[in-house]
Amino acid sequence: MCPFSVTFEHVPDRDLGQLLAQLAEAGFANPTIRYAGADGRSDGFATQARAASPDLPDDWRLLQERNGESYRWPKRRDAYSPYRVFIGTTRAEGAVQVGLGETVRENAWGRDRKYVVAFLSGGSPQHPLVEFVAADDFHETHELVAVVRGSDGGRRMYGVGDQLPAVYAERFRTQIYNQRVAHPGAWNKAVVVAREDDVHTMLNHALIQSRRRYRP
Repeated sequence: MCPFSVTFEHVPDRDLGQLLAQLAEAGFANPTIRYAGADGRSDGFATQARAASPDLPDDWRLLQERNGESYRWPKRRDAYSPYRVFIGTTRAEGAVQVGLGETVRENAWGRDRKYVVAFLSGGSPQHPLVEFVAADDFHETHELVAVVRGSDGGRRMYGVGDQLPAVYAERFRTQIYNQRVAHPGAWNKAVVVAREDDVHTMLNHALIQSRRRYRP
C-alpha cells in the first residue's frame, strides 16, 4: 500500500509548536513546512522542519514529599516510601504534576525487586502511568526499566519489530524487557531504561504515556 501525504493548511503561529510536538510523538518528526503570508498564500518557499520538540518539561522540580502513601492494585497494595510529587511546565498542558512512589515487591519476576511507580497526581497516588522495575543487575548498574505502551493508541506494548515514536529514539535509552529481566514469561517488548536517580527520564516517560492514555 502506498503511503499518504497529509497537508495541514493555514495553521496559526500559536498552534504550530503543539502540532509539531504531537506529530513527533506519533513518529512523524520531519514535516515540510511552507510559510503562508498574511493573506494566507504560500510564498513558494519550503523548508524541512527540525525535529520538533516533544514538549517535555526541562524544569521538573520537587513540589512535595508525602508520608504514608499507598495504592490498591487488584491483587495487592503498595506502600510507598518515599512518595514524591514533581511539577513541570509544558506548552500544551501548562503545569503538570507527576508522583513517583518507591516500593519493593516480593517475588517479582523471581526475586524481590525495587519498583518506582509514576502516577498522574495532584497529591496522593491517583492514576498509575508507568512502573519502573529493577533490572537483574540493579545492584551493579542501579538501573530500572519500564515498558513503552501505545502502539495501538492505547495500552499495547511495542514489540521488537515495531517502530517506536520518534521521541523515544531521540530522547531515551531503550532496550528489550527480557534482556534486563530474565525470567520465564518476561516480555519481549521495548522498555525505557533509567538509573534510580534519573527522575527526569522517569517523569518524562510517564508524561508521554499519560498523553496516550488520558488525552481526549
